[in-house]
Amino acid sequence: MKKHINAGVIIVLLTLIWGAAQAYGSLDPCGVLTKEEAEAFLGEPINDPEQKDTKNPLGQKICWYASVSSSRFIQVSVIRTADMAPKIRKHGQSAAKVYSTTKENLDPLEQVRGVGDDAFWATPGLHILKGEVYVLISVGNTSRRENLDLAKRIAVNVLSRL
Repeated sequence: MKKHINAGVIIVLLTLIWGAAQAYGSLDPCGVLTKEEAEAFLGEPINDPEQKDTKNPLGQKICWYASVSSSRFIQVSVIRTADMAPKIRKHGQSAAKVYSTTKENLDPLEQVRGVGDDAFWATPGLHILKGEVYVLISVGNTSRRENLDLAKRIAVNVLSRL
């Protein structure tokens, strides 16, 4: 009887572990902002979002939302520590380190308060660190103040789905 209970406990634990592994699978950057939301943010129809897997060892994934009739766009880039190649993580790399290195090397930049754990505005958009996820939201020229406001509004939706 004890062997059956132990076997049952092991099966339940393995099922929970497998489910957790599936839940933390690779993040779809097009899943953090819907087409309808992107259209509302841009105020015009957009083409179907295009997901781009950069296939780089950092595991960066990008979703591109382009207007049907103008040059307006939204790009969401996501780097998660969990998606990095094991060799990269083994050498101490993380989403937080990529974010910090990017922040150290961009000038000029503007600190943005109240977005994620840390955020700044610099070329090419709103850089955000939330936990072990580095998100970059690009919406156009960073010298235009309205683009920062737009990126911050988009960030609310994106960060709520990480």
